[in-house]
Amino acid sequence: MTIRVSKIGFVVMTALSWAFNLTAAETPKDAPPSGATGSAQDKTWRLTTDDTCLELVVRDGNLLITALRNPAQAWNWVPVPFPVPMPGVHIEKGDKALTWEFRDAAEDKTDGYQVALRFTCADPALEMRSFWRAAPGPGPVENWVTVENKSGGEATFSSGIAAAGVALVADAAVTLHRADKTPAGHGKVFQDVVGPNANFSTNAHIIPLVILGVGAAHGAYLGFEWELGGFKLSTQADPLRIATSVQPITENVTRANGEVFLIPSVYYGTYNGDIDDGSNRFKRWFWNRKITRSLHDNADEPWVEVCMQEIGGNGAAGVTGKTPQAVYDRLATTGAELVKVDFWDGTGKGWYTLRDWAFHPEVWPDGFDFAAKAHKAGLKASLYMGGTYNDCDLTTTAGRDAELAAVLSRFDKGWFDIWRTDLYTAPKEPMPQTYQGVTNFLYIQDHLIASRPGYRYENCCNGGKYKGFAICRRMTFCTMNDVDNSPWQTRTTYYSNSFAINPVQLKSDLGPANTAYELRTDMLGSILTWAVENPIYKQHIALYKAKQRPILRGGNVYHILPMADGTNWDGLQFHNPDLNRGSVFLFKPSIKAADGDAKVIKLKGLDRTATYSLTFQDRTNLNCAKTGAQLMDEGIAVSGMTGDNASEIIWVEKDAK
Repeated sequence: MTIRVSKIGFVVMTALSWAFNLTAAETPKDAPPSGATGSAQDKTWRLTTDDTCLELVVRDGNLLITALRNPAQAWNWVPVPFPVPMPGVHIEKGDKALTWEFRDAAEDKTDGYQVALRFTCADPALEMRSFWRAAPGPGPVENWVTVENKSGGEATFSSGIAAAGVALVADAAVTLHRADKTPAGHGKVFQDVVGPNANFSTNAHIIPLVILGVGAAHGAYLGFEWELGGFKLSTQADPLRIATSVQPITENVTRANGEVFLIPSVYYGTYNGDIDDGSNRFKRWFWNRKITRSLHDNADEPWVEVCMQEIGGNGAAGVTGKTPQAVYDRLATTGAELVKVDFWDGTGKGWYTLRDWAFHPEVWPDGFDFAAKAHKAGLKASLYMGGTYNDCDLTTTAGRDAELAAVLSRFDKGWFDIWRTDLYTAPKEPMPQTYQGVTNFLYIQDHLIASRPGYRYENCCNGGKYKGFAICRRMTFCTMNDVDNSPWQTRTTYYSNSFAINPVQLKSDLGPANTAYELRTDMLGSILTWAVENPIYKQHIALYKAKQRPILRGGNVYHILPMADGTNWDGLQFHNPDLNRGSVFLFKPSIKAADGDAKVIKLKGLDRTATYSLTFQDRTNLNCAKTGAQLMDEGIAVSGMTGDNASEIIWVEKDAK
């Protein structure tokens, strides 16, 4: 296959024009099992999850996608074979056309089905492997590409490379859904009905998942596992024929002889149902297959985090070496599990000097015993080390290794359990902003995770600036929003981000935590707040650990009410199919709410024939039992939400038959 990098857009559009002149065809509902078929000249590979069936073929040396469908649907989103983009190189005089030749395929059936297709290029000498994987259970088919440079010199890969590009054809009007990462302020969800001659593009401010929904019937989605780049989607005269391109590479990348260039993973998914159903199937796959294993495997995580300070503080750092053990012990009695030292310490200065991540001996005369005191109280310790170690350049191997060594030495000294990073200020790459910066930062995290089982990562990334799936694979949780002093605005970020990211990784920093309304906002995901000793705080932290946290761990999220606006009712429903339990969190911020003090709430995602017991946390007179059909079709009447800042939790449990 010959593709000139500078002509990728032309090649894709030419293929689209060819595809759009043909008629979409339906395919059988039952997706055959994964595997390879066909002759050596025209071999097909079929990759199937519970949700997605994707077919590939190598024809005349070209790699084509020939089908993308949901097993429960007859519709094929790729009715015409479409070429998979192949990487090219950049040379001094411009972009060089490459000829790729298919060599062989290696299959692996030990965990689902994976096939690695090997291609070679003679000039320059390169070897490419295109990996395609379908894991058991729900979710997408995943594809990633490696290119080994065997040219004897350097090879530069162009920023124009598309990790994926495919012509999708829908059977009815499509709504395009995507969400803003929201580093600070009000969460944003973008939903557009795709019309003729439309053009959409995203950048690194958008979570890298786009969902194309056909009403409440079915849909498709594309995602990619990286922190940078975005999508391009467009139509011509027919709005049902949508050109899609995934472009995570944002600059030219050079690899020396023998080195490997990685094109990050792309997720191809389809689903049955509405956008919530599709996003939940994706998040379920991510929880099962991708999410940080320490978080997945330990039922008591994520730990409830509090600022390290005297009880009753205002959120400001208040810890020094002179802080007595009794302060830590008292924090532990509230139910908190993790204490955090941020950049500022109890002296009003940064806890470390300059950029060296070294404590001030005059502030810590007995050594840096923060974590030791936390551990003695039965708490874990999170430590902020922002920027880069001594301003090292994370775009370089030397900078990467220097920072890794610094983190390892401090972890091994027992200074922390969780490393809390941030953009902060540094000359070069304090958080990933280039291809090599991302690569090296992920390398540091992977080394720490693999070599230090007790290590955890807290992503304090200038609020929610970094919420790509590469980071989500490695973090326990992230600072969801840097402007987190308003409960209803905090809930807008939970609402928008939870379409793509498991909310158990989305951490509320809302404080103080003095009311049920505030604490129930915190309970929508993971928690960082200011510790207090009032009964409301202790009650809700206990509820979170006993009831809500288990539901969040791998549970579904349903956006049953509109996004919070500070006046009208808002809320989210959670349901964990492994536990047959769920929860509904409802909020009425203002007496000016259009629906007043009562509203009928319709639930989603339940077994229509099963009976569910509903237990209200506050308004126990509303406790009842209803079938899934009744709860989804008729709803449940919630009343008595009087005054401003009213809230309720409904615990939902499927009755045993």
